[in-house]
Amino acid sequence: MRSHLAESFRFARLPGMRIRSASPDEHDSVAQLIHQSTNSWYEKNRSHTIFDPSTPLACRLFTDVYGDLDPSCCLVAEKDDGQLIGSCFYHPRETHVSLGIMNTHPEAAGHGVARKLLSNVIDHAEGKPVRLISSAMNLDSYSLYTKAGFTPQGLYQDMQFSESLRVDNLPAQALGIRQATTDDATAMADLEMKLCGIRREKDYQYFIENKRGIWRCLVIEKDGEIIGFLNAVNHPASSMLGPGVFSTWQDALALICAHHHANPDARPVFLVPANQKYLVAALYHLGARNLELHVSQVLGKAPTPTGIIMPTFMPETG
Repeated sequence: MRSHLAESFRFARLPGMRIRSASPDEHDSVAQLIHQSTNSWYEKNRSHTIFDPSTPLACRLFTDVYGDLDPSCCLVAEKDDGQLIGSCFYHPRETHVSLGIMNTHPEAAGHGVARKLLSNVIDHAEGKPVRLISSAMNLDSYSLYTKAGFTPQGLYQDMQFSESLRVDNLPAQALGIRQATTDDATAMADLEMKLCGIRREKDYQYFIENKRGIWRCLVIEKDGEIIGFLNAVNHPASSMLGPGVFSTWQDALALICAHHHANPDARPVFLVPANQKYLVAALYHLGARNLELHVSQVLGKAPTPTGIIMPTFMPETG
C-alpha cells in the first residue's frame, strides 16, 4: 500500500514552504518520510536499504521515543498544499542541543529544505552548542553542516560483528559489569560530564526505566564507582549499541562484549572512535567489520574529551 508520501510529485521551486512543529497526529507521516528518505539515499548511493522496505511504520520508533523524551521538538517542512517534505528532531540538554535525524523527501532534494530546518534548530538552541553525528560518506549532508559553521570533531567507524560470531569466541565477562539501576543515572551523567564535557541525565534515566521494553543499560563499576557504561537498543528499526562513555578502551571492549553475551542473537551496529587504535584492533581480532564512517560535528564550544565516547543514532548523540 502506497502512502501519500510515496506519491510522485514535480516542482521547480517550493513557494510557500514553511517550517513548523509537528503535531502528534502526524507521527505516522513523519515515520513514513524517515523510512522513504533514508532508504532512497542508501539505495541510490550504497545499493541497499537501512529499513525493511515492507514496514515503514517501524520508523515510528523515532517519533515515539522522541515524543517521550522531548515532546514538541520535531520540526517539519511542508509545501503550500500541506504535503510534508522534510523533518528533523532536536534534543535540548543541560549543556547543548543534539540535532536529530534529518530527512528530506527524495524529490524535494536540492530545494533548501534541510537548510531551513537546520536554521530553525539553531534558532531553537538559543546560543547553546549544537552537536550532531553525520555520515562522512554523504557529502551533501557533511557540507550542509560545515557550511552552517559546524566544525568536525571526531571520526567514528560503524562496526558490526559477523553473523558467525559466537559468544564463546568472546572474552569472558569482566568483573564489575552489571545492569544499571535508576540510582545510577546521575553518576552516569556525572561521568560523561567529567570525561566528555556534556550532560544528558534524563536520557539515561529513560533508558534505565525502559518503559518501551527495547533498552538495556550496562555499567562497569570499580570500588563502588561507575567508570563506564554502555546502552543498547533492540528494535526492528534500530539495533545499536550506544551511547556509551568509558575511562579506558579495555572498559569499552568489556561492555561491548557483555552486551553480546546478554543478547547473542542480535547483531547491533556500534560506532567506535577511529583514533582508539587498540580498541579497533581488538574488535577486528574478534571479527568486527566496518560498515560506514560518521563524523561528529559541533556548532559552538566543543570540550575536548578525556575519555572514550560511543555515540548512537537512537537517540542521536553528538
